Amino acid sequence: MSADPTRGQVRISLVMSALTVSAGAVDAVTFLGLGHAFAALATGNVLLLGFGAVGTAGVPVARPAEAVAAFVVGAAAANTAIARARGKGRRWFVRVLVAEAAVLAAAGGYATAVGGTGALPGSSEALVAALVAGAMGWRSRGMLEAGVPDMPTTVAQITLVKLLADLLSIHAAPSPHQVLVRARRSATVLGMFAGGAAGALLLRLGAGPALLAVAAFEACVTAVYARTVQLRPPERPQPAPA
Repeated sequence: MSADPTRGQVRISLVMSALTVSAGAVDAVTFLGLGHAFAALATGNVLLLGFGAVGTAGVPVARPAEAVAAFVVGAAAANTAIARARGKGRRWFVRVLVAEAAVLAAAGGYATAVGGTGALPGSSEALVAALVAGAMGWRSRGMLEAGVPDMPTTVAQITLVKLLADLLSIHAAPSPHQVLVRARRSATVLGMFAGGAAGALLLRLGAGPALLAVAAFEACVTAVYARTVQLRPPERPQPAPA
């Protein structure tokens, strides 16, 4: 870790902000281009399932159900992988990012091979959406383990509430820590917005090329993270001995 804790925190915050942007982009691609299901925002899929369960017209059920199932499988797989890596004393965070980018690249490559820049057949669309949702479940488990405050990278609603509460609070002069907290919360909300907009624009190229672009972006973020000493590895604080 860096000798300057604040500098190290700023740098890891930049990495997490970039990952938030990619999650927003992925959700835009899957919701708008792969059957109206979210890859990262599992809450949205659960709501869609609730709407469909009562027979609401025009609400998809199959694709959100598949996305939830794939998300769970991805999170469970990450849980096992992280536990094994920790048990062997290995660095796990970069491995999580590499695996996620690889799955996104595989999904994007397959979608491009099958559909090019156009729409995918139903079965292929379902497979790509499931792969991406699994990657986001994998990522979500990794971010939980990393435990970087206020930067879950895949959701923004609680962070938005915290940011609003913080801005409405009266502080004579915010401390450097408070400034960092506000910056992280702002980056999460704005990153999700920017990612959604970017994903919608990328989708004009087709779902496959859009996913390949997101995978390439994540690969670049991972490479920067892995090569920067100050960023390795984010470790959860150990509990104090009783």
